[in-house]
Parts: sequence; C-alpha cells; structure tokens
Amino acid sequence: MKRTSLLLLAALTATLSFASAKVASDSPASVPVLLGLEPVRQDLKLSSLQCALLDSLRAEYKAKVGVVAAVGLADKKATPKAAADLDSYRVTYNRRALDVLNSGQQQRLHQIERQMLGPVILTSPSEQKLLGITPKQQQKLVDIHRYDQTKAAEITSNYHAGKISSFRKDFELRRLQKTTGRSIYAQLNAEQRKQWLGLAGPKLKL
Repeated sequence: MKRTSLLLLAALTATLSFASAKVASDSPASVPVLLGLEPVRQDLKLSSLQCALLDSLRAEYKAKVGVVAAVGLADKKATPKAAADLDSYRVTYNRRALDVLNSGQQQRLHQIERQMLGPVILTSPSEQKLLGITPKQQQKLVDIHRYDQTKAAEITSNYHAGKISSFRKDFELRRLQKTTGRSIYAQLNAEQRKQWLGLAGPKLKL
C-alpha cells in the first residue's frame, strides 16, 4: 500500500516542478502513470489489450518527460520551455490514454482521480465548472495553486541539489499536497462541499 501511495503521488507531481502557475491544466494528474497502478486497473476491469497499449504509452511518456525534465533542471534558462513541453506532453498523453478506455471506464477514472488527488483536482477548469466555482473563488484557487507550485519546485530543487533524500522529498510533497488540498477545500461553500463529496464515487480498493 505504501508503494501504491507513492506512485499515486507521482501521478500527481510528475510535472509539478515545472508546471505553469499562470494557467491551471484541465488534467493535473498524469493519466498514463495513474493507469499503470494495479488497483486502478483492477477497478476499471481493463482488458489485456488495453493494459498492453497503456504500458507502451506510459513507457513512451515517461521517457520523453524524463529527458525534458533533466534539461530543465540542468539549465535554468531552459526551464520555461521545459515547463511548456511538459504541460504539452501531459495533455497529449492524457488524451491518448483516455482514448484507450471506454466511456464507462473514463467516467470511473475521473472518480478515482478525485479520490486520489483530493481537492487539488479543483485546479481543473472542468471540475470548477461542475461545482459552479465563482470568479472570486477562482482567483483564490489560482493564488493557492501558485504558492503550491513554488513550494513544490523548492522541494524538488533541494532533492536534486542533494540537500534532502528521496524519502524526504516524497514526504514533503505529500504533506504539501494535503496542505494545498485543505486550503482549496476551505474555499468551497457548504453546497459545493456536499456536491464535491458526491462526485468521488465508490472508494478505490488499495
């Protein structure tokens, strides 16, 4: 279960260090990574063909992301372009991964994303639309998201500089995710909170 939790964190933070704080992506998680987790595959009842297609897609995605992330970390001048490339890869590969699923599986995956990411997924414009997030709430979410990205970048930078261990990095990112989620959830009104809880669906068995 511990390893699964860390992989779920990776699904959330695969591009966190370079993500743009100006515009929130509609898919904050890395779907190819999320669909590589065995509990998720079992819940979605993926066929052997679907698993094979997703394995190939995930390997291709991780290889490209690894190269771009390394360039961004090695050269600060290259970081803005790396951020844009990573965001583009995430959107493209998320769409390709979703295309492997049928409509029922896609709907269930969205429920699983809400469970795994918690209120952090409310940086997604489509999720905000579902809850009727107001412009004032949106601005507060942007501010929270910007702070989250800055702190995540600091944590990752400290890890690559050898200042903290891999375990410490994962721990701090997980703690940041929880803190950010609480801050986002606090911006919802009572009706939005009730609706949010109803969108998560049956609990994923880990």
